[in-house]
Amino acid sequence: MHPAARLWSFVDSCETLSSVDALGLRFLDEMSEMGFPYVALASHVDPLKPPPGAIMVLRYPPSWVAHYSSEHLDRIDPVFEVASHRTTPFWWREPSFLDGLKRPQRRMLSEGGEAGIKDGYTIPIRGPGALPASCSLIPDSGGADPIHYTLAHAMAVFAHERARQLLAASIVNDTPKLTARERECLALVARGKSDWVISCLLGVSEGAVNRTVERAKKRLGVATRTQAVVRALQAGEISLFDVAD
Repeated sequence: MHPAARLWSFVDSCETLSSVDALGLRFLDEMSEMGFPYVALASHVDPLKPPPGAIMVLRYPPSWVAHYSSEHLDRIDPVFEVASHRTTPFWWREPSFLDGLKRPQRRMLSEGGEAGIKDGYTIPIRGPGALPASCSLIPDSGGADPIHYTLAHAMAVFAHERARQLLAASIVNDTPKLTARERECLALVARGKSDWVISCLLGVSEGAVNRTVERAKKRLGVATRTQAVVRALQAGEISLFDVAD
């Protein structure tokens, strides 16, 4: 099939899917057919403990995923680190990627290589209000057709955005509505304001601000303020306009 026809066939099929799980399977199967047995289209988080709003479309060896999670390797992952600061794809063998890696990061890459996660190619992915993310492709031993990297890039960007849409729709349906004061406080938190500054702006006590934010976190089912802001954005409770300073 011509690459363009293959891309549009993938896009059309994904538009009919109604869940992130179904979309993920469709994407992973397409990648496998193109010569990428291991793939991670994912937010830069712990794969076994993803926060609300995270995208996690992953096909890596289970033993490696368990080790990665138990050792909290997402905190030092050099792929995440570089992808968060670049807009163009990169090979893991590039000097620009390898130079400057710390010893724990080199050890992590070595351990991953022993598990079959090696010779990777990573596509940074951006999205308004989204957690930092990327798509890493691990080719099979015979390598992949060069055109498939370009095709996979386009499919990954589309799949990530489609997954965000599906996730946002489910969050909107499942997320309890915030009160006006909770939305107000979260918008100010997103703008980097401290509880003291928020209390001055709203004319309430610092303790009242903290209690309001804690109620919002509980209502949204998250553990941190950052997660609360992300989920509120995804659910449409606050907008990018609200958080613009």
